[in-house]
This record gives sequence, structure tokens and C-alpha cells, in this order.
Amino acid sequence: MQIVKMDDGKEVNASEGKVLKVEDIMGSHIEDPITFWGQSIELIQDLLKMSTALTEICPFAAEVFGDPVPEKIYGGLYSEDQCWYRCKLEKMMNNEKCLMTYVDYGNSETLKKSCIVELPEDLQCPILASKFRLWGLQIPLKQDVTPFDQGRRFLASLINDKIIRVSHRDTAQDGAFLVDAESEGLNIGQEVAEKGFAEKCNAASVHNYEGIKSNTAPMISGRKAEGFQGLSSGSQRVKNMLQSRNGQLGCKPKGRVDAVEHKNRDLKMDGENALVHASVRKTLIQRSPGQKLNMIKMQHDQRLLEDQNEKLRAQNSTYLQNCHLLEGQLKQQQLELKKMEEELKQHQEAELKLSAELKHAVETKLKCLASKVENLKRVRSEFNENRFGNDLSEAVKVITEGCLCALLSMKGLESTWNEYNCAQETLQTCNSVDEVHSLIDQRNEVRSTLYAAAEEFISEVDKLPIGDRVNILKSLACSLDAAYGPYEVEHNSYDVLDQFFEWRNNKLQEFNNVKHRTANSLRVLSEWFDKAMKFFDLTSSTPLSSMEIVTSVDVLLDQAEYDVCTELEISTTPKGEADMKIIHGAFNKVMQKINEEQDLLLVVQNKYVASVQFKEHVGQWLNTYPNVGDLLSIKRSVKNLKAQLRWKLVEKNNLEDLGNYDEVKIQEMKEEIHRLRDKIYEEICCEQKEYDRLGNVVQNWFPELPLLYPEAAIKMYMQSAGLLTNSLERDLFDPEPMRELSNKRPLVCSEVKSQRILLKGYSVDIDTEAKMIERAAKYHQAWSVLKEESGLLPILYLFACKSEPVAYVMVPFYPGWCLKTVQATNPLISAEIINVMQGVAVGLQTLHNSNIVHGALHPHNVFAVNRERGIVGDFDFTKTADQRNIASWMVADKLDLVAPEVRSGQSAAPATDVFAYGCLLLWLNFPKKDFKVNTDGTPDFSDLSMDPKLLSLVSRLICFNPNDRLQVDQVLKDDLFLGFKTPDTIHEETNTSRSDETIVISAFAGEIKSELLGEAAT
Repeated sequence: MQIVKMDDGKEVNASEGKVLKVEDIMGSHIEDPITFWGQSIELIQDLLKMSTALTEICPFAAEVFGDPVPEKIYGGLYSEDQCWYRCKLEKMMNNEKCLMTYVDYGNSETLKKSCIVELPEDLQCPILASKFRLWGLQIPLKQDVTPFDQGRRFLASLINDKIIRVSHRDTAQDGAFLVDAESEGLNIGQEVAEKGFAEKCNAASVHNYEGIKSNTAPMISGRKAEGFQGLSSGSQRVKNMLQSRNGQLGCKPKGRVDAVEHKNRDLKMDGENALVHASVRKTLIQRSPGQKLNMIKMQHDQRLLEDQNEKLRAQNSTYLQNCHLLEGQLKQQQLELKKMEEELKQHQEAELKLSAELKHAVETKLKCLASKVENLKRVRSEFNENRFGNDLSEAVKVITEGCLCALLSMKGLESTWNEYNCAQETLQTCNSVDEVHSLIDQRNEVRSTLYAAAEEFISEVDKLPIGDRVNILKSLACSLDAAYGPYEVEHNSYDVLDQFFEWRNNKLQEFNNVKHRTANSLRVLSEWFDKAMKFFDLTSSTPLSSMEIVTSVDVLLDQAEYDVCTELEISTTPKGEADMKIIHGAFNKVMQKINEEQDLLLVVQNKYVASVQFKEHVGQWLNTYPNVGDLLSIKRSVKNLKAQLRWKLVEKNNLEDLGNYDEVKIQEMKEEIHRLRDKIYEEICCEQKEYDRLGNVVQNWFPELPLLYPEAAIKMYMQSAGLLTNSLERDLFDPEPMRELSNKRPLVCSEVKSQRILLKGYSVDIDTEAKMIERAAKYHQAWSVLKEESGLLPILYLFACKSEPVAYVMVPFYPGWCLKTVQATNPLISAEIINVMQGVAVGLQTLHNSNIVHGALHPHNVFAVNRERGIVGDFDFTKTADQRNIASWMVADKLDLVAPEVRSGQSAAPATDVFAYGCLLLWLNFPKKDFKVNTDGTPDFSDLSMDPKLLSLVSRLICFNPNDRLQVDQVLKDDLFLGFKTPDTIHEETNTSRSDETIVISAFAGEIKSELLGEAAT
């Protein structure tokens, strides 16, 4: 292609005879060392209007719905300047981010969908930027990343924010215009080639640039989306475009183009100025040198005019500021004038008032004085004597004069008592019979010394008025605390009481002086009134002159008023911070001394009570020694009675085996056997009482007894909390065997002294037996705190079988009263459910307070005694809480009672029992409901209609997170139980009909089977 330049400056394609298109553009984005984007200066006005429209529409436009489409133009929030520009989808990066190209500038970046908005149809107009490529150049095939970036920077330095003249040569396959570009007299293509950032190419290469570009794509990956360093943001580019064009025409740029704040009027003016300058520049290029000089002179004159206009604007701004300043000063003067007028009015009113008062000056003065004297009388009558700490002063006298010091005998008593305790501990840990006697002698010697010290201490305390002193200090502390507030401990290095008394004496002296002056001035005034009365009495013969009466009256009135006001001020003014600090310091010191003496008196009282008890209990053992003869005698008696019982049983069995026997004799033998069983049980009860007595003696006074009398088995009794006994045997009972339920362990029912009992047998070895005794003892200790009020099923005895490795637990028997049986025969009503579950909550509270997790709370192990009292049954003491909490038997019909955390492998905890309790409460209220299970393992009760109080409680009992569940003591305080009133009619225990009894026995058998199956699973 041959390009010929004509005389008129136009360039012509000689081969085709076409005039080439020449235009001025402003570069906006560099794509690679030979490709750039730009806008024609003819489109500046459109660009500014577009920027204004986007600024007004986009902040309130709807965000893009779904994924953007490539055919549509959107509004995008540019990250660099936070302004809105038109953009198109280039590529979807992921579900939330898109690669967008700003169509009016050419650069791209990744935007979130929240930064892309829909544009109306009037903004879907053609794009304002074009892509240009330098004619005859191509990027070397093996160009590295660094030269590539350097080439882009170099091209940016030539065209960035400058007006470039481009001559269109052709159009590439990717739509880019192939152009020759000039800027400030430089051939941009030639400069890029000379620097080595591009190379010459033939026409085919130029048209087929896409192939070359694809080879360089890996080197520029990741750069296109971020634009190019050195290029301005969109709104700033428009500003730079205008300034650059004005600068090239020799004009000084004025004003400021801002994409967010400029108005339509300013946009129009700036756009018109830009077009004028562009036309001027074209004229300059096409005209002759003389015309260019004229045009330069015109531009010079225009600059002078603009400078003058700028100065006028500055002067106008100065005048405007001065005007505002003068307006402010005027308003200030007006306010001051108004204030002076108000003050003048007040002065005039005060002058009128003073003039009126002067007419009644004497009356006014006397009235004022009389009013103040009346107030003073009232204040004196109500004056608080504690204003100057009189109560603190009296308290100091009380704590100093009657203070009780440490007793002389108490120190020796404490030392001897410590020595006695050490001797007792040594005896308790002694395991050698040979050494124990010498230790007993040492203990007895120390005990005698302690007895004498206790007698001396008691005698000394009896002589002191400790009780009266305690009452006095308690009353004094209460009164001071009510007067001065809470007591704070202070650690002062100086004596605050001396400071308090010094302050008090000064205040009292000052106040008394003021009172004396007040009384004196009022007395003098009274004497003046007496003289005046005599003077004005015409019948009086007292020689008084008028000057004596009138001369000093004002002075007397002023002095009296001053003294009265002074006393009123002192009497009514609150104490200052310094005064309060002194008073509170003295109060804290007094309270500290009171507390110290109260602590000492408490120690003395406790020591006195302990000494009296020690003297009473040890006095009986000074000359005697406890023995276990009574216990051994009871054991022998039990042994003889058991032998008689066995003999009678043998006789009865022999007679029954003969076949032909006397029914009367057999009945007499049965009655005799029954009497023997009752007598054995009575003897065992006596044995229990003797064990209790000896256990108390061992624990408090003689710890050596278990070592001296091993045959009494006192240590075994104490370790089992009084449960374990060797006197009971399974054969002593008249059992009703439950053969169909004894496949896992022996289980029999019997009756002892008209009380039905249940014997539960557990197979044990040595380790299991020790653990069983330990757990049973802990359970029994928890029950023994409240006993019948504990909400627990009591354990009567614990004994081992002598012929088999089986341990038996003896408990009361409540046939037909477990929840499973009750719900199967005659379900509980709402009032009964609340009564029963309240008792169950008490039982769980008793266990949890003793750090025991039940782990086996299910319908077979909770009893509704007489349908009005709920108790929690015992559990398998051979198993841990985790082993007891098994899903196979922890169910209420189909409702699973195992907490989700236990099913996931966590250990059982009190919250586990709370979950089971909540499920039981839900099951009792809806026994026929087939509950579904949520995904987290909790029962779904969303479709149930229940009382709001019940719903609130259940939702906080069976929630998934164990930390969010209520504790048992919180359950008892819930509104469901607190607001419950016992109904007038309560179900009482009645005789069951034969058919009902059959159902009860069947249900009871079912509950025992369920328990056995559950234990078999472990």
C-alpha cells in the first residue's frame, strides 16, 4: 500500500485512490506494546454525559439477576475510584465473580455480582472507545514477560493522557484499527520499534495478528483484568483529556472535571470548550504561518482575559467572605443590644422593687429575721446528734472498754487438741496389733491432758459475759451499718481514730461558738426591744433618749441575721468530701475492730461447745473402755436363731415329704417359722443399731476398735455406710421365686414384718464386689440425708451369698406402681403427672448433689407410689453410668431416652439424666404418640398441642446441646411446678380386682424382663 500526502495535508491511498481517515484521540488503556484503546475527542461530550447519567442511575439501579450475558451492557463499580462505568461480560470466573471489560475505556477487571447493575435501554448505546494497533508492527514471537511489560510502560509514556493523531490504514481480524500514530511530533510506531519492543511485519502478519497474539497470551495472563499502571481512572481520564488538549493549544486548564460532583451545566460548558480548542488546533495545523501567528496572539489575549477573570473571581470571593463576616458581626451586635435591653429592664424592675421595699424596710427586715429564727428553731429541734459522729464516739468507747482479749487457757487447749488429733490419726492408720497398745497409752495420756485443759477453758469462759457481749456487738454493728453504709476493709498506716476525734472536737468547738454568738446577738436584740417598748410607753418613767433607741438598731438586726444565717448554714450544709472521708475512715476502723472481736468470740464459743461435748462424751471413757460384747452377743443370738429356723424348716419339709401329716401341726410349725424369721430380723435390726453406736465411737473416739476386734467386722460395716451385713442369708426368707425372670440373675420376692421386699441378685467377683459396695454406699449416703424426702428408693440391706459368688440388694417392693405398669393399666392424669415428676426431679437432685449419675431412668425404674408421689429406683451397682445408659432398655414404648451425646460416644453426665427426664415427661403426657426423631437425635414434638408451661419446660430439657439443658434444681423452680395446685380429689390406693391384678403382674413381669434384657446387652 502506497500512501501519498496531498498539498492540503490529507493522506491518500495511491493504489485505491481513497482518502485515509485521520482523527485525534485520547489514549485510555494499553493492552500490549503495540495495541491500545482510546476515545475520539469528538466523543468527549458524549463521554461526559454518559458519566453523569451513570452517576445518577447506577446507585439506585437493580443488581444483576443471575449471570450476566455477553450481549448486554451493564453498569460496573470500578474498584480504583469507586465510580460507575459501562461494562460487558468477558468471562465468568465463578458463581460470584465475573471478568468485565469497561467498554468506554478498554480496561478490564474482576467484579463481584453485587458491583454490577442493570442499565436502561437508553444507556445501551454503542461503545465510545476503540482499539487501535500500530501499523506494520508485531510483537516478537519469543519475547519474555519483562520486555513485554517494559514495552507496555513505554507505549503508555507516549500516549497516556495525551492527544494522539492517528491515520487509519486498515482493520485487523479482531476488529482493531491499524493506524499510524503521532504524538507531539513523534512517530509512536517508529519509537516502539527502535526500542526493540516490536518488529516490522508484512501485511499478512498485520491482518492475522490474532495468531501472534495467541502466542503471547501466556506471558500477559493475569494482567489484562487489572488495567495498566500509570493509566488514570475513567473520570480522571476525561479530566486529563481536556487538560491535555487545552495544554497543546497553549491554554491554561481551568475548572475541574469530577465524575461524581459536576453538574450538567458545567459538563456542557467544558465539552463546548473542548470542541472549540479541538477545532482551533485543526485550524492551526491547516493554516499558513502568518495565520498561525495571529492565532497564537489570539490565544495569548485569551489567556490574559482568563487570568483577569480569575483575579476578578478571587476578588469577588474575598468580597463575599467580608460580606458574610460583616453579617455575622451585625447579628452579634444585635444580640448584645437585645441582651443589654433585657438587663436594663431587669434593673428598672429591681429599682422599682427596691423603692417599694424601702417604704416597708423595717417590716421587711424584721419579717426576714423572724423567718430565719423560726427555721433555726426547727433545725435545732431536729438536729441530728450524729452529725459530728456521736454514735461513732460511743462505739469507740464500747469496743475499747469492754473488749474481750484472747483467753489464756485457749492457746494451751488448742495445742493439746492438735496433739490429741495427731494421736487419733496415728491410731487410725496403725495396722499392727503389737504397736497399737503403746499408741493407745499415748493417746489416753494426751486425752487426760486435753480433758483437764477443756475443764479449765470451760471454767474460764463461764465467768465471762460472752453472750451479752455478742449481742451488744451485733446491735452496734447493725446500727452503724444502717447509718454509714457497707463496711470496707482499709489498711491505713496511721490511727484514723485519733484523726477522727481531733476533727470532731474542732467541729464541736466551732459549732458551739457559733451557737453562743447566735444566742448572744438575739439576747442583745431582745434587750433593745425591751428598751424600745419602755421608750414608747408614755406612762413609763425610764429616762431614755431617742438617739439611744434609734442609733444601733440596724447594727443589731444585721448582726443577729448574720449569726442566725451562719448557724443555719452549718446545721444544714452537707458534710464535705474531706469530712466524709474522716468519718468513713473511723467507721471502717470501728467495724474492723467489731468484726475482729466477733470472730474471736465465735472461736471462743465454738471451742466452748466442742470442749463441753468432748468433756461429756470422753468423761464416760476415762476409766472404762468400749467393747464389742453386746454386738458379738447379738451375732451369737442371730446364729442360734438361724440354726433353730433351719431345724424347723427341715422338720416341716420332712413332715411334708411323708405325705400323711397333720395339717394343724404343719400350720403351727409355719407360724413358728414365721415368728423365728421375725425375731431374726429384729435381732438384725438390733445388730444394726449396735453397729451404728460402735461406728460413731470408732469415728470419734476409738479408731483402734476395728483392729482390736476384727471378728466384729466394724470396718466392713463403716466402708459400706451400714448396708453390708453378714447376718442375712437368702435362705432366711420365705421367697417367692420368679423363675421365668431368673435366667440372668436370681430374683425373688418376700415379706419381712409385713413389708414386701425384693431381693436382686448380682453375679460378682472380687473387683466387682468392691465396686458394687462402693457405689451402693454412695447411693445410700445420698438417700440418708433426706431419707423419705429424698425421692429415692431406699436400700435396706446388702449381703453376699455364702455358697455362690452372688451379692443381693434388698429393697422395698412396689408391685404395679412403676410408670410402665401404671400407664398400661390406668394412665396418670395431668395433675398426677406433675406430682409424680416433681418427686422424680427431687430424686435426681439428691443424686446429682452427691455427684451420682443415675444413667438408668426409664419407665420400669420410676415408681408412682399411690399415684401421688414419684420416686427414682436404684440401679445396677455392678455397672458404670455409661454401661447402664444403654439404648436397648432406655426406652419409653418407642421413645428413645438416651441423650444424643451418649449415642455419639460421650460419657454419661447429669445432663444425660435431665434428657431422659424430659423424654419421660413428654411420654407421660402423650403416651400414645409415635414420636419421630429429628436429625440431631432429639424427639420431634412440633406438631403437638400442649400447655405453654409444659412446652417451655420440655424444650429446655431435651435440647441437643447438653450445656443448654436445665439443671434439676432449676427444673423444680420452673413455673410448671411452682404454679401447680394439688387437686381436691387425689387417687388413693385401692384393692385391685382379679382381672386388674393379672394385668399388673403381667406388666411387672414385663418390666423385669426389660431390665434383664438390657443388662444382658452389656
